[in-house]
Amino acid sequence: MKKIFNSITIILFAAAIGVSSCDKGPNLIDENNKFIFLDSANSANIKVVQVFAGNIPVLPTAPSLLYTGPQVFIYANGAKLNGAALGYINGTTYTGASTSPSALGSPWPISNVYANIPAGSIKFDIINARMDLSVVPNIPKFSTGDTLATFITALDKGKYYTLYIGDTVPTIRVTVKEDVFPVPDYQMYKIRLANFIMNDNPTDTLALFSRRQNVEIISDITHKNISNWVQLPLPVILDTLEIRKKGTTAVYIQINSFLPTGLRMYTVVARGKTGVTAKVPSASIITNR
Repeated sequence: MKKIFNSITIILFAAAIGVSSCDKGPNLIDENNKFIFLDSANSANIKVVQVFAGNIPVLPTAPSLLYTGPQVFIYANGAKLNGAALGYINGTTYTGASTSPSALGSPWPISNVYANIPAGSIKFDIINARMDLSVVPNIPKFSTGDTLATFITALDKGKYYTLYIGDTVPTIRVTVKEDVFPVPDYQMYKIRLANFIMNDNPTDTLALFSRRQNVEIISDITHKNISNWVQLPLPVILDTLEIRKKGTTAVYIQINSFLPTGLRMYTVVARGKTGVTAKVPSASIITNR
């Protein structure tokens, strides 16, 4: 009994030391394990697409001209949303009648995902993504004039929205579009066209032509507007989509090797500005559903 008692005494003493030592410093596991889960029933869902085609303001720390005009951080009610800066070039890019699309970044979040934020009246700030490179890891470092756009919009809980950061000469403006998803029928898909191309002629409108269907599937979309969804049967082989200007059959932008999936929904985003470095009119395809 004596040996057992002594053993118990030693164990209790060791435990006391352990508790005492834990009290001397923070419990890092507990401190870093405080996840906050947003109530999806009371949140809105957003996607941001950066289609501002100007080369100014130029970000001083930008790695190349391809990503000027500008890279941005998005804040909602003061909370920073995107980790990496969101640049102009999004998704798979098709320029002119090019047959070689190149993947150059993406919208935020990734193509087929929306971000949850609290619903209600939200103040958004679009801020030039200037970084302090003198510290590691780099952190945002704002200067006067870095806030490029500020606006307030009401986002309803449970709904989906896309925020297009686009041109309104000479400044940035944000177009908010509620995304409604009527599910496509079996063996069908849906597609729409968003026109964010700044042309010399403000009356230019865009149309979307399907070579596989041999028909203009979307017509007369003006600047900063998004068409309704159009439902189409799945093509047996790859389709080629053409963006045309109103009143012409000439190929303005060509989208090659398009092979949609059944029940999916896609947005063709046309963007760019004639005569602006690295911002020639082009298009990307975003998967919304």
